[in-house]
Amino acid sequence: MRRLLGVPAVLIGLAAAPAPASAAVCADYPNQAAAQRAGDTRDADGDGILCESLPCPCSRAAGGGGGAAPTTSHRPAAHRPAKAKRPKLGHPVSFHKRTQTAGCHVRGPLPDPDCTPGAYYPGATTRVICRPGYSATVRNVPESVKDRVYAEYGISSHRRGQYEVDHLVPLEGGGSNSIANLFPEAADPAPGFHQKDKLENAMRNQACAHGGLRALQRQDAANWVTLYDRLVG
Repeated sequence: MRRLLGVPAVLIGLAAAPAPASAAVCADYPNQAAAQRAGDTRDADGDGILCESLPCPCSRAAGGGGGAAPTTSHRPAAHRPAKAKRPKLGHPVSFHKRTQTAGCHVRGPLPDPDCTPGAYYPGATTRVICRPGYSATVRNVPESVKDRVYAEYGISSHRRGQYEVDHLVPLEGGGSNSIANLFPEAADPAPGFHQKDKLENAMRNQACAHGGLRALQRQDAANWVTLYDRLVG
């Protein structure tokens, strides 16, 4: 075997061979896209994008930019208001004792007072109920309770929209979710539950503007139609 200055020729050939592809470094390329096309540099963070420190044009690989400098949105995330917490309201208080739990009968648009005397939360003061979104924090009548109300009033079946298990003293006016404050209210004939929905807002507005919440609750429990005529007309 021929030797040159004592070194085997085969070793000289190896020394003259070009460096392996892995020898390339990011500094060998003008931008990120060029480095990505060559594919012969080390992927430092294993995300499939080579030489991320180089300027754009950027790589299209693995979600890279591709042609133009990547833009970063600085728009703030959509604001989501924190869900209001249910205030401390205390145990429901009925206007009188519930003396009947079966064989109840509505009196036109009015409930049976022996089954539905009306009830309120003592902690639902004007300061509390006048906060925006208050009623949503307390509205909680399970289907099982609604079924009990229908059963107590002897309603075994009904059409969709024919009745609504409604609060006699509305939540908006400090009423409670207890069964003593619930009755099956018909939509027709008027006044029905659609009209009572208007009373609920009017009652809250009256209490928030002029006070007298407990008196309004008593009037509503005694005859909500009379209160409706006065506040809504």
